[in-house]
Formats: sequence, C-alpha cells, structure tokens
Amino acid sequence: MYQPYILKYDYNDLEPHISKKTMEIHYNNHYLKYLKNLNDALIKNKFNFQYPKEDLFDNIDIFPIQDRDTILYNAGGVINHELYFSSIKKQENNVSIPEPLQSALVKKFGNIENFMNQLIELASFLPGSGYTFLAVKPNQDLYLLNLPNQDSPFSYDMVPILAIDVWEHAYYLDYYNNRKKYIEELMKIIDFTEVNKKYQEILNKN
Repeated sequence: MYQPYILKYDYNDLEPHISKKTMEIHYNNHYLKYLKNLNDALIKNKFNFQYPKEDLFDNIDIFPIQDRDTILYNAGGVINHELYFSSIKKQENNVSIPEPLQSALVKKFGNIENFMNQLIELASFLPGSGYTFLAVKPNQDLYLLNLPNQDSPFSYDMVPILAIDVWEHAYYLDYYNNRKKYIEELMKIIDFTEVNKKYQEILNKN
C-alpha cells in the first residue's frame, strides 16, 4: 500500500498563519481519507503498487472503466495534499528564492513580485474548490494554473512543484470566507527551498 506522507512540522508549528486545529483536521480527516480510499480501490483491483502513485495517471487504462474515476480522484487527493503539505514550512521566508528556480521565475514572470501577485490572484479567484499549481511543462517551461477539485497537473503532462490548497477545509476555520487573506499569509511560509529541489529534480531528468 501507499504509505502516508509524514509532516515535517507539528500541527501547531504553522501558527499564526494556519492553526493547529486546521492542520489536524486537514491531515487526519481529509488527506488520510483520500489515502485510504485510494489504497482500497487499488487493492480491490489487485494492484501490486509496483510504481509511484504519480504514475497512476499514465497507467489508468489498466483498471476497469468503472473504477477509473475513483482512482484518479483519490490519487489526486493524495498527491495534491502531499505537495501542499511539503510546500509550506514553519519558519517565515526571510531569504531569497534559491537558484535555479529564482532565475526561471524571473525569466517567466518578469520578477518575483509579479510571480507572487499572479499566484495570489489566481488562487484567490479559483471558482469553487481546487488547487493553484506552479508546474513544469515537458519543455521545462514554468506554468501557473488552477484545477478544480482533485484534478492533477499529471493528467495534463505537467509536473507540479508547488500547490496552494483552496478547498475551504484548508482555511475556513482560520479565515472564514476571506480566501485571499489566507493565501497572502500562506505566501509567508512557502518552502521555496523544497520547491526549488523539486524543480532541480525535473531539470536533472532531462
């Protein structure tokens, strides 16, 4: 079975940006439920977990048609949550974005301020529930996009390196309906060292 992602911080370490209660509910009641549902659906189909869960999107046709939506939805729920949890850290940002990510962001968006503003605006106005991603296209170009519910950039031949969760369970206890305030606070604890690491891994594969 796929094993749960272990948080690199305690539930209360993200306060005041994200409360202990929100993190407890988010991880235990939402993320772990997606993981259980995914494992259950795969075990039902006698899947032997022979490759990373990210590869399920490219291999979904090995499963019966009636189970594919369940597998894709819950795989997205697991992967998107794990990327979100790994995209944040307990210390506020006080250093510049590391290379080569910083230069790539400047090349794509003009400067870091433009990138941050576009990310905040995109996530603020995503209709309904979903995620805002910074992803890498096959040509290594960076791309910001919104996807609904638990859709994944892997379904569109892109590799996500940063995820902003804008489902209400990610912020409503702390910010009520002020999603933009939540995103602005979240920007203060984005782990760009981790995002840069993921970006470098993609570059090194090509």
